[in-house]
Amino acid sequence: MNKKKIIITTVVLAGVVFATLIAAEKKIANSTPEKQIYVAAKDIRQGEFLKASDFIIEEKPISNVTGDMAKSLNGITSKYATQNIYKEEPLNKNTIADKNDSSKMFLKPGEREFSIPLTKLDNDAFAGTLRRGDIVDISHTGVAVQGDPTPKTELTGRKVRVLGAVDSQGKFLEPGDKNVLAAAVMFAGSEDAFIKTSNQMFSGSFKIAKCPVYSESTNNN
Repeated sequence: MNKKKIIITTVVLAGVVFATLIAAEKKIANSTPEKQIYVAAKDIRQGEFLKASDFIIEEKPISNVTGDMAKSLNGITSKYATQNIYKEEPLNKNTIADKNDSSKMFLKPGEREFSIPLTKLDNDAFAGTLRRGDIVDISHTGVAVQGDPTPKTELTGRKVRVLGAVDSQGKFLEPGDKNVLAAAVMFAGSEDAFIKTSNQMFSGSFKIAKCPVYSESTNNN
């Protein structure tokens, strides 16, 4: 075999080896272990109850799958979204809750959660008796300023829902805790009520008025 043939043969063999290595690398890349998870098939709003049809299965590299991603939809019909879940977002166990779990604060679509300490309330003894599900109006009275001796009072939130009263340890008070006063009250209201309360928290005080409870028959009259 002359020198020219040896060079040609060497080049051909090198090409074969290179091609083999490339194919092997692709095979290794394509054989990366994957795991099935569920992702949202559509946008799901906070407070919306879930259905199996809301999700589809996707294969993800196992390195990208975390322990809080849902691999099963068992019991999904008793769950609701605790925050907005967007299309193609993996279903995360931390963004859903069971409707029968009283320790979770159920927020309806469009509601925001906020709290008011008793120290900011005019009548803290009354506020401490509020319980989950009560509907209230919240008003805020500012402080007197020079040139305006009459503090301004404005409605902060109308028909705001009480999520629960909490004690000094942050524990929600149950209906049976009749004689236990709260350290703060948690509410669910509109975006506007959330923003107003946040801005008003630094001065003045809040007053809570419990809304009358009307039966369905009364409302129809």
